[in-house]
Amino acid sequence: MNHKFIHPIETRYRTDIAEIFTENQKLENWLKVEAVLAKVHAELGNIPKDAAKEINKKANLDFVKVERVKEIDKEIHHDLMAMVKALAEQCEGDAGKYIHLGATSYDIEDTATALQLRAALNYIENSLKILLKELVIVAENKKELVCIGRTHGQHAIPTTYGMKFGVWAYEIDRHINRLHQIRERISYGKMSGAVGTMASFGEEGIKLQKMVMEKLDLKPVKIANQIVQRDRHAEVIILTALIGQSLAKIARENRILQRNEIAEMFEPFKEKQVGSSTMPHKRNPHK
Repeated sequence: MNHKFIHPIETRYRTDIAEIFTENQKLENWLKVEAVLAKVHAELGNIPKDAAKEINKKANLDFVKVERVKEIDKEIHHDLMAMVKALAEQCEGDAGKYIHLGATSYDIEDTATALQLRAALNYIENSLKILLKELVIVAENKKELVCIGRTHGQHAIPTTYGMKFGVWAYEIDRHINRLHQIRERISYGKMSGAVGTMASFGEEGIKLQKMVMEKLDLKPVKIANQIVQRDRHAEVIILTALIGQSLAKIARENRILQRNEIAEMFEPFKEKQVGSSTMPHKRNPHK
């Protein structure tokens, strides 16, 4: 018997950012980079302009399907080359032979990953700005609402809800500033061949890489080997971890303060909302 396990993040709690990391979006980004590479080759006179036009016409999900790429990958055991072959199948004439000219797999993959992570950071930034705005509103509105302060979970001395939400607001603001810095450093791609020397692109390699990145609104790495160095990607992961711990802290505090014996804060509870399948008095926090 086959079982398909679905994580709640993929179903009930799925958000739009998940679309950035789908197989379709990954393939679309690969195709976008291949199309731009062909266009630049044509502009430099390396391949026929008609070939570049045909490649750009077919380098999208209307013509190249994830299912076909997977079929080819099963035969050749190389996912990037499977994409190249699937795209070549769709191109008329001899345009297919000009796809991926001079490039190594990670010229395409790492450049596409930069597009993907930049899009994700844009989404995260928008979400953080929405949260920051709400935190500031509550901090302003509740700046004179006194409550007991706690240290080590025990009553300490009075504070205000304005202070509580203000602390969170400044923390989120710092994350937004970090995001801006990290997004700039992740917005780099490469088009420099198998070991970064650009030998496969000839004398115009530096110019070609610059042109490709400009069309993708990225910057070219100053030096690389096979890949874009992973410290750039690690920063994104670390940033999401930092943001995650801040959100967890805020959520945990809100949850604790909704305990019946504390009852300082409550989530909105809609008329038809259900807190429990067996206990009608329950008002469980779930947001």
